[in-house]
Amino acid sequence: MAALAGIAVAAVVPGLRTPVTPTPANRPSPVRTVEGFPEYAKGARVVAADSAALPERQIELTIVPTTLDLVIFSRCDGTGDAVELDERLSVNGHLLTGGGCGGSTQLRSWDGLDVAVGKSATFVMTIPGAKRFDGTDKVPVAIPDSGTFALAIGVRVPFDQYPLPPRPAGPLAPLPRTLMAGCTEALCPGAVIIGSDPADPERPIKRTVVWKMTDSLEMLAQTPGLLHVRVNGVEVTTGEWWDYQMSTVGMYGDKDGAWKREFGLDLNRGDSVTIEIVPEHVTGAWQVVFTPA
Repeated sequence: MAALAGIAVAAVVPGLRTPVTPTPANRPSPVRTVEGFPEYAKGARVVAADSAALPERQIELTIVPTTLDLVIFSRCDGTGDAVELDERLSVNGHLLTGGGCGGSTQLRSWDGLDVAVGKSATFVMTIPGAKRFDGTDKVPVAIPDSGTFALAIGVRVPFDQYPLPPRPAGPLAPLPRTLMAGCTEALCPGAVIIGSDPADPERPIKRTVVWKMTDSLEMLAQTPGLLHVRVNGVEVTTGEWWDYQMSTVGMYGDKDGAWKREFGLDLNRGDSVTIEIVPEHVTGAWQVVFTPA
């Protein structure tokens, strides 16, 4: 197992971010890695990591959190022949997630998982199976005897302490015409599409709309930074970007009462609803799309 010194000083107080001039700091080169994971990713710094080689099937990683603002990373490599490993992640015996191996997980709440600041927590990554793409679909196959898998725990850090990559030379690539849902005003007449102020991408944008039930919410930004999305004054999500790759960030909509259960937002079709997008640290164009159900 690999771990970094100074875990205690990496603690973050959620919601507190030091105002900074929106000029990205240069990332050290080469990027330091911990058990093959970049030391910094997804707004977090890796503080503990471990890896194993097949035919082993499980990794256990125990930490004593100094904050619950954690990000869990996993990775699988070297299986060959288009074989993809499945993974199962748990903490203290409670299932967190399962599916294809690789990616990052950040929980909204640790309720019911027996995880607390100052208390030992054991994260377990298990490889329960494998799949191979046969040209049309992924089919189960035997777990190969060669390959590696790895687990890491990261602690979120304030934006001004995160080593952002250097800004690309020249003009930034424009935002794509559509996001994942494929919506524009013409293609999705009921969509609510809110874009940045071309003269000031950090200016908050507020719009009052006649509400239509929302299937999904998607966000995109040219640069590192945050987009706080508020509906009738309630923050439903925060989009985050830590590089210039312009990856789409999304979440579920309010259909089937999901936002009422989670956020207390009782939204009905035809209501007058105020949407506010509050950017933070962004230095380029951004867009938020509410796709109708």
